[in-house]
Amino acid sequence: MNYKKHYELLIERSKNRVLEGYIEKHHIIPRCLGGTDAKENLAILTPEEHFLAHQLLVKLNPGHRGLVYAVQMMTNHHTDARINNKLFGWIRRRMALAMSEQTKSWLKENGHPKGMLGKKHTGDSLEKILASQAAIIEAKKIKIYAYELDGKFFKEYDSITDCANELGTSPSNVKYTAEGRFGHCKGKQIRYTYVDKLDTYVKPISKLKGYVRSSIHQENLRNAIKNNKKTCIHCGVTTHKSAITRAHNDNCKHKNKEA
Repeated sequence: MNYKKHYELLIERSKNRVLEGYIEKHHIIPRCLGGTDAKENLAILTPEEHFLAHQLLVKLNPGHRGLVYAVQMMTNHHTDARINNKLFGWIRRRMALAMSEQTKSWLKENGHPKGMLGKKHTGDSLEKILASQAAIIEAKKIKIYAYELDGKFFKEYDSITDCANELGTSPSNVKYTAEGRFGHCKGKQIRYTYVDKLDTYVKPISKLKGYVRSSIHQENLRNAIKNNKKTCIHCGVTTHKSAITRAHNDNCKHKNKEA
């Protein structure tokens, strides 16, 4: 079967129609394959089509852990039972309806978290909202300059978002790197202002490098490990408390043998 053809037909069909009712957004090129959240990389699908799209992606990329995991999470079933497209769509629609009813019920009993249920923004508040949105838009237009770790100029970007999309990261990471809060982002030094060349990036030396624990500190660590050990009531093994809880006592393989 030509899985690539079927996948392309499914995506193409989604572009020239208007769906009513419950819909889902699908990344045409999955994020785990380098896709972004850009509008042109999103397709509007029914839940059945969404499930089918991810099955086709697994067929096109056999063995890709991220894609297989995505389909497995969409089924979200603790048994080995198979789930078909119709059943998946039926579940998703009823889940969306249940969540909607739950939210409406909660709002009715508790009110809007910001006290806006049944209210409208005044002229002043609308102006503040518009001003805030305008500031965000202007901030996105700030030019960003990326450099290699050795300081050589790499590329100029028209906005933080453009830089984030090309580097395959989030706008926040780009912003924090430009502000100096991060040393580099995806192997690039990033600045708000242009210079011909930056200094070579040097990884900060850990404050703990060369640090030697005192004898008292080492003794306290040994005591903490010793005090955190427990003994299994069935096999007599003494180990860490977490291991006892996970694989011993009620879960011990020797428990049934005793019975």
